[in-house]
Amino acid sequence: MYACICRAVTTDEVSAAIDEGAATVKAVAKATRACTLCGMCRVRISSMLAERSADCPVHGLPAIA
Repeated sequence: MYACICRAVTTDEVSAAIDEGAATVKAVAKATRACTLCGMCRVRISSMLAERSADCPVHGLPAIA
């Protein structure tokens, strides 16, 4: 599925950028070019970042509270 239609960036590519340390929309944009044209994907990328923020960046496992 595309996260950014303008740049043909998939959700898998965004997830990979997050896995590699991108923690902001700007960092994801730098890594993938998503959200660098019309900006409509900003909400989707922000949601993906929020969903993953509590997860372990290395293993994708929930953080220990």
